[in-house]
Amino acid sequence: MSFFPGKDPEVGDAFASDQIELMVIPNAKDIGGFQVRRALPTAKRRLVGPFIFFDRMGPAILR
Repeated sequence: MSFFPGKDPEVGDAFASDQIELMVIPNAKDIGGFQVRRALPTAKRRLVGPFIFFDRMGPAILR
C-alpha cells in the first residue's frame, strides 16, 4: 500500500479558499448514547439527492 501525503489548505491560501463554495456544519443527535452527526440540505443548498448524506458516528466503545 502506498501513501502519498497531500498538501492541506493553509489559512490565507487564496487558491484553496476560493475552491470552497459552501461549508455545511452537521447537526449532532444523541441516539441512545451514540452520537450521530448528519449534514442535511441547507437554505443555500436545498436540493440534494435522496442518497447523498454524510454521517459521522462515534466515538463509541462496542462490547
